[in-house]
Amino acid sequence: MRNRSAFTLVELLVVIAIIGVLVSLLLPAVQAAREAARRMSCRNNLKQLSLALHNYELSHRKFPPGRLPFPFVFSPQAQLLPYVEQGNVQNLLNFSNPPLTFGSFPHAAANEAVAKTPLELFLCPSDALRVPGSDFGAVNYPASTGSGLVNNGSINAADGVIFAVSTIGFRDITDGTSQTIVFSESILGNGSNSTGALPLDRVRQTIELTAGTPTTPAACAPGGSTLWSGQRGSKWINGHFADTLYNHFYPPNSETPDCNNGHHNYALTAARSFHPGGVNAALCDGSVQFVQESIDLTVWRALATRSGGEPNAAVP
Repeated sequence: MRNRSAFTLVELLVVIAIIGVLVSLLLPAVQAAREAARRMSCRNNLKQLSLALHNYELSHRKFPPGRLPFPFVFSPQAQLLPYVEQGNVQNLLNFSNPPLTFGSFPHAAANEAVAKTPLELFLCPSDALRVPGSDFGAVNYPASTGSGLVNNGSINAADGVIFAVSTIGFRDITDGTSQTIVFSESILGNGSNSTGALPLDRVRQTIELTAGTPTTPAACAPGGSTLWSGQRGSKWINGHFADTLYNHFYPPNSETPDCNNGHHNYALTAARSFHPGGVNAALCDGSVQFVQESIDLTVWRALATRSGGEPNAAVP
């Protein structure tokens, strides 16, 4: 009788080692392919928002303001809902009441119920689905108020195209619609607040100054008792910094943490994403570009202004 052929132990170990090497080579390629798909999904979401902005401007002769007059501080994203095939969601909102219950304005229970609806269009698949611990629908695509250089990053009378009670339209973008960013990306918070000189999570936490403190660079320097907020991007309905608005004070994916105040009417921030090397940004002409995080800060800030008159302020 013939002896049955079989692998020796050495041969088996060699085969296992080869398979392990192949898997180790394949996994990064699979992860890269998945991230490329997620990045493309983000581009598509931003494209829809920028096209919705065009249709809104065509109907209203202006862009949606960064927030409506207080206390009806609905976000620009909430105002764009009918133009991104979410009119049924907007129909459930009562714009005669505040978007959320706060202070002496408690009549917002119905709006809060709608605000808990997660909207896929507002979410980047490279990030979480919502801020941990929050019942509200989150948002990864804030609107740009401008460079952040005007009045310590104030939400009012900013130099971008969308800010508090703004009435900016295409007629006001003298820098050119292909050279002015209107939406970009942001990373959701981790849901935890902490105090100390350093954050518990430097990627997902932001500095929060007390009450209405202006966000000067000096005030935003981390100190021994800095309050770190993990609530960024938690509510798509709310028109303020830390949720649906940002500015270009810091470069994309900056290592300097975002800085807001308790009233969320001042901020020094950056666009942020988990895409390697940069962020997606939607321009006022309806195009979406990937902006490298190595972009010159002066150019980055110039891309946020509507009429700064900066030469050569185009996405490299």
